[in-house]
Amino acid sequence: MAERVARDSRPSAVGEQGLLRRANVTGLLFALGLLLIAEACVRLLDLSDSVAAPGDAAGALVQGLADGTLSGEVATTLSTYVEGLALAVGIGVPLGIAIGSSRTVESASSVVVEFLRPIPAVALIPLAIFWFGLGAPMLRFLVAYAAVWPILVHTVYGLRGVDRMLYDVAATSGVTGAARIARVSVPAALPSIATGIRISAALALVVCVTAEYFVGTEGIGHYMQDHGVAYRLPELYAAAALTGLLGLTVDVALRSGERRVLHWVGEERARPR
Repeated sequence: MAERVARDSRPSAVGEQGLLRRANVTGLLFALGLLLIAEACVRLLDLSDSVAAPGDAAGALVQGLADGTLSGEVATTLSTYVEGLALAVGIGVPLGIAIGSSRTVESASSVVVEFLRPIPAVALIPLAIFWFGLGAPMLRFLVAYAAVWPILVHTVYGLRGVDRMLYDVAATSGVTGAARIARVSVPAALPSIATGIRISAALALVVCVTAEYFVGTEGIGHYMQDHGVAYRLPELYAAAALTGLLGLTVDVALRSGERRVLHWVGEERARPR
C-alpha cells in the first residue's frame, strides 16, 4: 500500500516540476521580449542621452567583468554581503528560538524588538559611520541589522506554529525541556526559518549595495555612484543589472538548498490528499 502511494505521488511531483520548468521558460521569453522592445524604443526614439540601451548595458557588463573593473567590485560586495547575512543568521536564529520557546523571554524582549525592528537600516548610516568608520565593518553592521529581523520573526512564528501533537508524542517518549526544543521545535520550524533567510538574503543585498552607493569606498554600489556622477549610463545600468542577477542567483541557490535539506516538505506537498 505504501509503495503504491509512493508511486502515485511521483507523477504529481514530476508534473509540478515540469510546470515550474515551463513557467521559467515563459518568464525568460517574456523578459527577453521586454529587452528587445526596450532596445528598439531607445534606438528608434533616440533616447540614448537619457537611457542606456540594453545592448549597450550588456556590452558594458561583459567589458567590466572581463577587464576586472567590475568583477573586483563584485567580489567586495559579495564578501560584505555574505559576512553580514551570516552574522544575521547567527543572531536571528538563536534569538528567535529563545523568544519562540519561552513566554518570559518573549515578554521581556518584545518592547526592544518592536522598537528596533521598524527602524530602516539606511537610517542608521550616520551612527554606523560614527561607531565603525568608513569601511567593511560599517557595511557589515548595516547588512546584518537589516537582515536579522525577517529571520528572527520567521523563527519565532515557526516555533509558535509547531503542531502540539508533536509535543505530546515527545512527552510520552520522555523528551522534555531543552531536548524537546532541539529534537522537536527546531526541526519543525526549519521551513519557516528557511523562508526568513531567503527574505533576508534579498533585503541584505539591497541594503549592501545602497549603503555602498552612498558611503562606500568599494563595491558595486560605489561603482554605480562613480559612473552615475560621470554620466556613463551603460556602466551604471550594467551594475544595476548585475545586482539583479546576483539577487536571482542567490535566491535560486537558497531555494535549491532548501529543497535538498528540507526534502520532506516537498514530499508532503506532492503527496495526494
